[in-house]
Amino acid sequence: MGNMSFNFNKLQNSFFNVTLKNGDNLLVKMPMKKTMSKIQALQDMEGNEDISVQAVVDTLAGAVAEILSNNMTGKKVSAKEIADEYDLEEMKLFLADFYQKFVGKLDENPN
Repeated sequence: MGNMSFNFNKLQNSFFNVTLKNGDNLLVKMPMKKTMSKIQALQDMEGNEDISVQAVVDTLAGAVAEILSNNMTGKKVSAKEIADEYDLEEMKLFLADFYQKFVGKLDENPN
């Protein structure tokens, strides 16, 4: 068998174009494992009556901010900024759309 190699720098990455309320456009990269863990934590919170609304909002805003901060320009978005500017429905809709349209594409693409 001959020499074989794999170069991560030659992978064609996917991006998710997001326009914020303030007009900023971000090209968001595929999330890292730690971000996916936050999304999983949100799913685990569903139906748990022992968790406060504030804890859910904080976790949701943190996950959205982390997703948005993983962008091509390096712009950081804080959880406070998200919690102050976006309501619960907007955050949930963004996560659902991001996950379905962008992360869900991983299952469709075998490469």
